[in-house]
Amino acid sequence: MKKTNWKKYIGLIGILFLFPLLLLLLFGKMGTHHFGKPKYFGPNEMQGADTSGYQLPPFVMTNSEGQPFGSDSLKGKIWVAAFYSLSDSNAAKITERLLNVNFKYRNRKEITIVAFSTHPELDTPEVLKQYTDLMNRYNISKNKWQFLTGQPEVMSSFMRNGFLIEDIHREAIFRLVDHNGQLRGQYGNTEYHMEDLMEDISAISKSIKVEKYNKKHEAVH
Repeated sequence: MKKTNWKKYIGLIGILFLFPLLLLLLFGKMGTHHFGKPKYFGPNEMQGADTSGYQLPPFVMTNSEGQPFGSDSLKGKIWVAAFYSLSDSNAAKITERLLNVNFKYRNRKEITIVAFSTHPELDTPEVLKQYTDLMNRYNISKNKWQFLTGQPEVMSSFMRNGFLIEDIHREAIFRLVDHNGQLRGQYGNTEYHMEDLMEDISAISKSIKVEKYNKKHEAVH
């Protein structure tokens, strides 16, 4: 009777288990997802230097209620800045992507979405109101999803000079702004970009909690 070579089979089983693990490590290293604190973004002249000092300039625009809304209302909040128009052919797809983000953080008052119209001459408060009412029905807090419009030249100037967007009429652009009013991420309109966006929101949110805990701990001692 032929003797079974168990060592050979054990080695083969080991290889079969190790192969998927090696693939996971390889794709994890090559993938676009990143963990830890997202980096800061600043003007071109600051690239290569410390961009953490750059903050969005103060702004006031008009929301879907026809009321002034601006940076003062966003202090201390983490927010997604989205740039599109309801007249865009891909507005439905942009909305779908943002709804995923919105739904995940629907119970978090400190995390919000602010859309900026890229065609404010078409996106009047009257046009935007029905849209934002539909989007906010998922949220616990009122008016968590804002859509801003205003004078075209003012808005386009702020998008270029404040958010550092070169082409405001691209397919879709998203920016992440932290609780200090600093740019922390830039994303396109894909599922992978939205996953990265939500990872970055979670990372910033976690870092805020750690900072608060450390300050409280230091105060006690």
